[in-house]
Amino acid sequence: MKTLALTDDGDLLLENGDFKLIEGVLEVKQVLTISLSTNLKEWFLNPDLGLDFMKLLEKPTDEEIRSEIIRVIGQEDRVELINDVQIIQDRKLRKLNVKYDVQLIDGQTLNEEMVLGGA
Repeated sequence: MKTLALTDDGDLLLENGDFKLIEGVLEVKQVLTISLSTNLKEWFLNPDLGLDFMKLLEKPTDEEIRSEIIRVIGQEDRVELINDVQIIQDRKLRKLNVKYDVQLIDGQTLNEEMVLGGA
C-alpha cells in the first residue's frame, strides 16, 4: 500500500515541490509510529487505535508498559511476529525509549527505536 510520507513532526513531506509517497517497510514504520504516538480513543474513527497513555501515567512496571506496546504493535495486520520489544523509562524527564523488532507478513524485518513523551 502507498501512502503520503510524513516528516518527524507529522507534517506532509514535500520533495521537489510534490508530496512524497512511501510504501513497504517505510509505510509500516510510519503506521506503527503513529499508532504508538496516538492516545487510545483519541481517533474517533477507530477508538481502539493507540497506546493507553493513562497506563503510562500510573507508574506502571516495565512489563506493563511492554505489554501495552505489544498490544498496539499487534494491531497492525502486516506484522506477523513481534520478535522483541525493549523499553527504557526515564521517569525524571518523563520519556520512554522504545525499541522494537518485528517480522512483517512479507518476510521483511523492521527494527526501530522511538521516544515517547518528554517534557
